Amino acid sequence: MTTAVPAGQDLTDVLARLPKVELHVHLEGSVRPGTLLRIARRHGLDLGRLDEAAVVELFRFRDFRHFTDLYEQCCAALRDPADLELITEELADEAHRQNVRHLEVTFSPGTHRRGAGIPFDEQLDAVARGAEQARRRTGVTMRFVVDHVRGGPPEECQQVAEWAVAGAGRGVVALGLGGFEPRRPASLFGEAVRWAAARGMPFVPHAGEAVGPEGVWDCLPFRPPRIGHGIRAVEDPRLVAALRDRGVVLEVCPTSNLRTGVVSEPGAHPLRRLWDAGVRLTLNTDDPSMFHTDLLAEHRLAVEWHGFTVAELAAMTLIGVDAALLPAAERAALRERVTAELAELGVTAAGLPA
Repeated sequence: MTTAVPAGQDLTDVLARLPKVELHVHLEGSVRPGTLLRIARRHGLDLGRLDEAAVVELFRFRDFRHFTDLYEQCCAALRDPADLELITEELADEAHRQNVRHLEVTFSPGTHRRGAGIPFDEQLDAVARGAEQARRRTGVTMRFVVDHVRGGPPEECQQVAEWAVAGAGRGVVALGLGGFEPRRPASLFGEAVRWAAARGMPFVPHAGEAVGPEGVWDCLPFRPPRIGHGIRAVEDPRLVAALRDRGVVLEVCPTSNLRTGVVSEPGAHPLRRLWDAGVRLTLNTDDPSMFHTDLLAEHRLAVEWHGFTVAELAAMTLIGVDAALLPAAERAALRERVTAELAELGVTAAGLPA
């Protein structure tokens, strides 16, 4: 399989210059090690590490328990709205460096409300300020998925759903559902999901990561436009066909899946099999700081692991554009921009699922 690039151009350079869209990245999982250290010092918190090099080592992934402990430690360090504003800006700056044009960012307001006591309105004001400042400086647009962590009770999910609906005019575009999946299916939180849907708020859950196809099937009655991860759908041909036929987009995070042990080694990842089966996919980073990745690296891995062509990667970007939860006019403008940039590179998208 060829990874052909426009004549006279280097593959590495083309991948770097490709316009990109990311729909699955956690704000808390994107915090830079140096930023975490500075925030912790400002709040008088002890990370057990004295300098940035030691904090970088702390971020070196060991196992899933280490990941969850680190994630909780990062959340606990975020003590006021200024912290959320800062890491939002830094996420957009890093996206700009990689030619990412649009981000839909997941954050977990219940965690910050319980931990630091930050009211939701103050959280949303902070991330919205960070997003707007970054947009003016870089042109990167950003919207937010307000996420309920599965470990919390269903009644807390109702509170998060109400926050999501209240934030609809301030950058919130979906209600999410993350956290540890086993024994916590989406249907457990169905009342809150249906309440939000009745008020026009889409549902974009994580599923089919730590459990098999049953986790994805459980989500489908809620008509999600996208599902985070979803890769274990490949174990059920009937489910693969359902995703394809319904046009559900999977937000695939290859490095995350490898780090957390969802797949055993790079070649075992089902990215290519799902794509060839006609499922609509996007590439994403999930928790880039914690998994030592970025969106450019995910594009390179798709080429190296599974032989994706530049044209196919461009097609994935356009899927991401079309799956962005933006008003029609803004989505059309984003598509026009991305299409024009692809044309300037001499890249034509190919291989889009029917």
